[in-house]
Amino acid sequence: MMEVGQTFTSYFDFQNNFEEYKKTFFCDFAISDCRTLNVARKKYPQKLKNTPDSLKYYFVKFKCVHGGVYKKCSNNEQQRSTSTMKQNCPAFIYVTVTSDGTKLEIARMDECHNHAMSSMLFSNLPNQRRLAPQTKSEVIELMDLKANKKLIQSKIHAETGKKVTLKDLSNINSTEKLKHRPKNFEETIEEVKNTYKCTIELLVHNDGTLLGLFLQDSRMKIEFENFPEMVCADATYKLIDLKIPLYVLLVEDGNGQSEVAALGLLVNEEKETLAWFFKKFKELNPASINTRVFITDKDMKERTVLKSLFPESFMVICLFHTLRTFNREITCDKLGITPDQRDMSKRIFEKLCYSKNETEYMQIYTDFINSELTPHQVVAYFNKNWHNIREQWVTGLTSESGNFLNSTNNRLESFNSKLKSVIPVYSNLTEFFRKLFIILKCIRSERDHCAMKVIQKIPTTIFQNLDEEKYYKLLTPYAFNFIKKNLFCPTKFLFLL
Repeated sequence: MMEVGQTFTSYFDFQNNFEEYKKTFFCDFAISDCRTLNVARKKYPQKLKNTPDSLKYYFVKFKCVHGGVYKKCSNNEQQRSTSTMKQNCPAFIYVTVTSDGTKLEIARMDECHNHAMSSMLFSNLPNQRRLAPQTKSEVIELMDLKANKKLIQSKIHAETGKKVTLKDLSNINSTEKLKHRPKNFEETIEEVKNTYKCTIELLVHNDGTLLGLFLQDSRMKIEFENFPEMVCADATYKLIDLKIPLYVLLVEDGNGQSEVAALGLLVNEEKETLAWFFKKFKELNPASINTRVFITDKDMKERTVLKSLFPESFMVICLFHTLRTFNREITCDKLGITPDQRDMSKRIFEKLCYSKNETEYMQIYTDFINSELTPHQVVAYFNKNWHNIREQWVTGLTSESGNFLNSTNNRLESFNSKLKSVIPVYSNLTEFFRKLFIILKCIRSERDHCAMKVIQKIPTTIFQNLDEEKYYKLLTPYAFNFIKKNLFCPTKFLFLL
């Protein structure tokens, strides 16, 4: 209970009693007026010279959170559809310093409320849902780890009894982000260089605007030196608030695992920008002289740049992008063909994609162009865009390029999906780099674990002969499995030798 004339030796003492009072009667209050001792001493220095600082206030007035009247807008057309907690409740408590200046005293109070009061209503008031700083820090940490908000809410309910809402959790996270000002571009780049020991090269326009960024840390450089033979290249989008694509170069190691070789942020995908990026990659990685094949999409600018910088390397077009491009271009509207002709052309093109060798390809191709059912528009399009570069997209022909049986960029798509599962859409640059290296650390940890298993574990199966055992000791288990399938097939085995 609290009553007029009740005194308290400190503001802390008053607060404890006040909290019990609010919980008992299911009512909440907020400070509507006050004057601190520090301010009051300037006006009453003699009167308050012996007043202890623990009282904190010269006077303080608490009004019910439903007190006050909402001031309506005079122009009805401009009113928004909102609500207010102000219900003109008269309840208040007025606390002031006693006449001798040694205690706080309840001078006046009104306990008459004009609204419903219950335990459920009280527990859902904003002040009662407010979390302690430590709990709030835990929420921010869990939200940053993308924990399910419903599970976080359940945890808080169980541990604190607070009726926190899902919107409260979102607001806590948003408020915390606003407190931390994103670093500018120069600060971010310097932090990435120092924290992750990266090599970063910038392409800047004459007016100082960024055109491109090349990034490679020591692990990327080492992995490429060890496995430079095949490089998958592609871009992914919507990761950075600058709305520029992230370019990823990826290689395959001896265990069949994917490793990032280099990263780039390119403002555009023009020929000049791509040329700068790949030229920088070539300059900083002498092992690129051993790169035998690049797997890309059918972008002419990219393939032209790669062919000029790596004339000895094969260009392989990702099978998925090949089929998708053909499906986009072979349409009734673009070529003026019927739906049946379109569907027939697509089926034949798919057969051409999966041809096992040149002979099979030419047989299907000859039947295709000589058929009376084949529209001449489709033949013209195919001959112009695909036939003369068949060694870049026919699976039976690309396997001779040294692509380690990779006919698609699925490795890159897998990496890109991991990026998007952790990095929010259109993140600021600081947040993007922080979470990018979290992903890289996680992926590398898994890759290293797989490599350690190769060393630490030996097969429990018995080898069928001495040759099989020798191959196993020479190769990684991943490579050995390919050899094992062909070990007892004379024709294929001779080819392997």
